[in-house]
Amino acid sequence: AAAVLTIRHKAQAAMAQLAELTEETAVVEKRSIQSSVSSTGTIISDKTRSITATLTGMEVLRVDVEVGDVVQEGDTICTFDTSKLEDNLEDAEKSLSAAKTQTSVTVNNAKRALEQAIETQNYQIESAARNVISAGEAYNSAREAYDEAQSKADEAYSEMQRAKRELDSIPENLEGSNEYAAYQSAKADYDAKLAAYNAYIVTETSTEEEKQQKEKLFQEANDAANVLSAAETALNSLNLDQRRAAAEAAYRSAKSAYDTIEGSMSNLESALRNAKTALDNAQATYEYTVSSQQNQYEGSRDNLKSARASAGVATQQQENAVDTYQEQIEKGTLKAGISGTVTAINVKQGDTYAGGVIATIQDCSAFVVSAEIDEYDIADVKLGMKAVFKTDATRDEQLQGEVIFISPTPTQGSNVTYQVKVKINSPTDRLRLGMNAKLNIILRETADVLTVPYDAVQQDENGNDVVYVVTRTESGGITKAAVPVTVGVEGDYYVEVTGDIQEGMEVSMPSDMKFDFSQMMVMGS
Repeated sequence: AAAVLTIRHKAQAAMAQLAELTEETAVVEKRSIQSSVSSTGTIISDKTRSITATLTGMEVLRVDVEVGDVVQEGDTICTFDTSKLEDNLEDAEKSLSAAKTQTSVTVNNAKRALEQAIETQNYQIESAARNVISAGEAYNSAREAYDEAQSKADEAYSEMQRAKRELDSIPENLEGSNEYAAYQSAKADYDAKLAAYNAYIVTETSTEEEKQQKEKLFQEANDAANVLSAAETALNSLNLDQRRAAAEAAYRSAKSAYDTIEGSMSNLESALRNAKTALDNAQATYEYTVSSQQNQYEGSRDNLKSARASAGVATQQQENAVDTYQEQIEKGTLKAGISGTVTAINVKQGDTYAGGVIATIQDCSAFVVSAEIDEYDIADVKLGMKAVFKTDATRDEQLQGEVIFISPTPTQGSNVTYQVKVKINSPTDRLRLGMNAKLNIILRETADVLTVPYDAVQQDENGNDVVYVVTRTESGGITKAAVPVTVGVEGDYYVEVTGDIQEGMEVSMPSDMKFDFSQMMVMGS
């Protein structure tokens, strides 16, 4: 039993050592890593121009280039025989000249009629305007005269009313005057105060107060006597007959002056009405003149427009014919639309052109790589992304490029793909049209990051990404510890990882070699 146990222990140690020896590992290293989309493309020209003509049935007079010629934009490619067109152009120009001469006379006559209408219009309107101004001045003069007479009439009427009030204020006799009323009031007051004084008796035995009252009554009677004397003097100074005669004379004079002015107002008012009627008539005549002359002017102007339109219609057909022949003659010489190399010529001298492409020009200095990208990857491709490619002609040289075009619609075919064009940024004279190119479009790129082989990233029991870091013991054995990582840019073989790892660490690679030590021990026993 002891021997069996010893043999088993040694066997287990040997098998463990064998497992350690067969463990595949990789080292965590810093490197640049790229994520890309690959495809096979073709070198094409980004600038291609097919030369065609709109003229058909024309004889090719001359072909000025050959396949392989390098041409500049504007160089002559092909020339048609346009002699018949030139004859037609000469006939059309003669017809056009005759039509222009005939229509010129009609237009000039209409222009002269319009000029005459303008002169007549100006004269008639100016004359009518002068009549309006003259009638307006006469009306204003009549209005001023009427207003001035009306102002004098108002003043004379006021003066007549004042004289009437003055006359009415003079009484017919003394008893009706204010002075008489004032005299009567003063006399009554005096008589009353004199009676009061006489009735107040003072004796030697009267008190001092009674004596003072007697003196007061005396003074009041004396004052009343003075007032009565003044009223009597004012009454005696009245001369009613003379005052009434003077007031009546002043009233008659004011009324006569008013009646005279009022009589002249009728003539002034009539003159004002006549001036207003003359002004209204002049204004109406002016408006009618403007309207009628405007109608005549517009009629002459419309006649001129009609004459010009008729002239245009009369010559339009000839002008169109001239323009058409000129354009056809110009199109009889075909020019290069771009600078480049002639890659195809489809006509020769003496041919009758029936349509189609005459020549093809491609700019060989503007090569691009055209490739088809699968629908699975096309959404990741963006304009401006960097790209690299190789061709057989350039050997192992990796050329640089940039995505400049992504087709919005798929290419016709059994598989769904989209055309992508890559501008070539690495100049070389070894490229030719139609060459194949192995293309990689760089989706993402990092530099100097920690990487491990793609298979070194595994999942733990919770489904998290981990790498198993290998540590070697002094006895030659190994231990492994799971370290969580975050996966970044994925390349074809390596993948970017971040986490609690360092450059130089050794990580385990999964292996298909498995050992069941218990079964081997059973077999060994």
